[in-house]
Amino acid sequence: MMVEEPEPPDLDPEKVAYWYFRLNGFLQIENFILHDARGNGQRTDADLLAVRFPHRAEFIFDQELPMKDDEEALHLSKAHIDIVIAEITVNRPCKLNGPWTKPERQNMHRVLAAVGCVPTDQIDGVAADLYATGCYAGPNNRVRLVSIGGSRNPDLDARFPSVTQLTWLDVLTFIWQRFQKYRKQKTQVDQWDQCGKELLWLATGRPDQRRFIDEALARMGARNMIQ
Repeated sequence: MMVEEPEPPDLDPEKVAYWYFRLNGFLQIENFILHDARGNGQRTDADLLAVRFPHRAEFIFDQELPMKDDEEALHLSKAHIDIVIAEITVNRPCKLNGPWTKPERQNMHRVLAAVGCVPTDQIDGVAADLYATGCYAGPNNRVRLVSIGGSRNPDLDARFPSVTQLTWLDVLTFIWQRFQKYRKQKTQVDQWDQCGKELLWLATGRPDQRRFIDEALARMGARNMIQ
């Protein structure tokens, strides 16, 4: 008698985004919470807070060329330490939550202070740039907002022109291509979390990119979102 395969676990969209940033060399804190100084609970949270260094390269010493990161879609920098505040949504276009768009709340000020990526006396100016455009670029650091959603949002682009918008199609295409091209280098993954293992299993088990994307979206609860 044939034994049915157990239903695979769902893919948490925030974890999928985490793996996208991780494969691109970002060090991350998940669910970064800003607490109220007066003890009135949390002010807000960032789905992901991520940092990437400009000289990052994977397998640069034992290959002619390192793995190619998603430079164009993610607008990666070779000149700055890249600090990203990422907002993630599934069944909606890319968006930013109110706490990151309202200067009077000063949440940008608080996250900049908490991370420590700019001197205290520069926080006001950096926060002003982030509230105005979604990005600050200094001599050494770049701080920016990145939004991942079902589709690009022209209203968001008009209001915050420097916010990087990524669709799930962008994210999953990169993950599939990375795992397909470097499957030999990604065979020992015992210490990965369940989501990373599931993405690797899906990608290497689906030689057709579209099938991988459709299955991943279905597992994320977004089957009919991307045509």
